[in-house]
Parts: sequence; structure tokens; C-alpha cells
Amino acid sequence: MMKELAAKSGRRSREEWLSLMSAYEAGDLSQREFCRAQGVAYSTFGYWRKQLRSPADTLVPESEPLLELSPFSKADSVDWRVELELGSGMCLRVR
Repeated sequence: MMKELAAKSGRRSREEWLSLMSAYEAGDLSQREFCRAQGVAYSTFGYWRKQLRSPADTLVPESEPLLELSPFSKADSVDWRVELELGSGMCLRVR
């Protein structure tokens, strides 16, 4: 079936792109190598890869836990500071 998709000229359907993405995920080629082998423009491949990605794929992966902050009273926040080191000797300080 992949040879049929590679040989086909013109626009591919959503289902054909899903099939291509499945084949890419199952293989061990880089994106550029896969595109060359399938006769697909790298930019088009990237566009469809983004379009077909589920919204859950863009969320924080389960392997990275979120930091839960507890609420604090106004009395606790009298003297708080936040510093963010930006690199190149720059630091952002917020009070």
C-alpha cells in the first residue's frame, strides 16, 4: 500500500496521511529520509504531522509531574521574591 501512496501524484486524503504517519512512526528513518523515500515534500510532511497530532500530544507528558502549589495567606506573602536567570549574566527579579 505504501508504494501506491508514493507513486500517486496529487493531493492525498486525510486517511492517506494517517497511513503515511503510521508507517513513519513504525519505521526507523528520519523524517527527511522518509519523505525522500515516499516522494513527499518535507514541509508538507511537517504540516500534516502537526495537523494529525492529537490535542493530548501537546500537553505535558505523564512522565513529567506538575508542581502543585498550596495557597498561602496574604501574611505569608509580605516578603516574597522570584529570580529568573536568563543567561548571559541577565537576571529578572520580581517582588
